[in-house]
Amino acid sequence: MVDAGEELQLVPLAEKLGVSPSSLYHHVNGRDGVIRAIRHVLIRTYVTGQSPEVGTGSIARDAEADWKSVIRREVERTWRMYAKHPQAMQLLITVVIDDPDTLGFYERLTRTLLDAGLPDGEVLSTIEAIDAFSFGVALDALSPRTVWQAEGASDGLAVLLDSHPTGAQRNRAVFEHGLELLIDGISTRMRIPDDN
Repeated sequence: MVDAGEELQLVPLAEKLGVSPSSLYHHVNGRDGVIRAIRHVLIRTYVTGQSPEVGTGSIARDAEADWKSVIRREVERTWRMYAKHPQAMQLLITVVIDDPDTLGFYERLTRTLLDAGLPDGEVLSTIEAIDAFSFGVALDALSPRTVWQAEGASDGLAVLLDSHPTGAQRNRAVFEHGLELLIDGISTRMRIPDDN
C-alpha cells in the first residue's frame, strides 16, 4: 500500500489483509505499530544481512575492516532501502527508533566511528548527517531523468551539462561522490591520524 502511494490507514489495511481492524490492533499498536513493523521488515531485508538481498554483516567482521569501508557498506545498504521504498521512508522518520535490529545498525556505526577516533560528542550528529544524506539521495532518485535544462544555461554550466549523466546513472554518481565528500569530511574530525 505504502509503495503504491496510498495513505497508511488501518481500516483499509485490515480489509486488504482480510482481517478485522480489531484483529489488526491485536498484533500492532496502531498506525505507529504498523510503521515499526515496516521498519523491522526493511531493516532485516536490506541492512542486517538476514535476507538474501544483502551479505551478512556483523560487528566482528566490522573490526577487520577500516572505518571508511564500514561506512560505505552501511550507507549503501540504507540508500538502497530508501531508494526502493521512498514512500516508506517518509513514514519511518515519523516514528521513534526502538527495535533491536535498527538499534544494532546504529550501534555498528557508533562503534566504528568511536574506534576510528571521532570525538564522542560528534558521533550521533555525524550518524544523523549520514542518515540525512541517505534520505536525500534516495529522494533525488525520484527526480526527472534530466534535472537541469541546458537550454538557456550559461556557457560554463551548459558545457558541464553536456557530459553530465542522467537518470539512474546520475543518481548513482551523486551517491558515490556525495558519500566520498561525507567520508572526507568525517576524516578531518578524527583524533587519530588516518593512515589510508
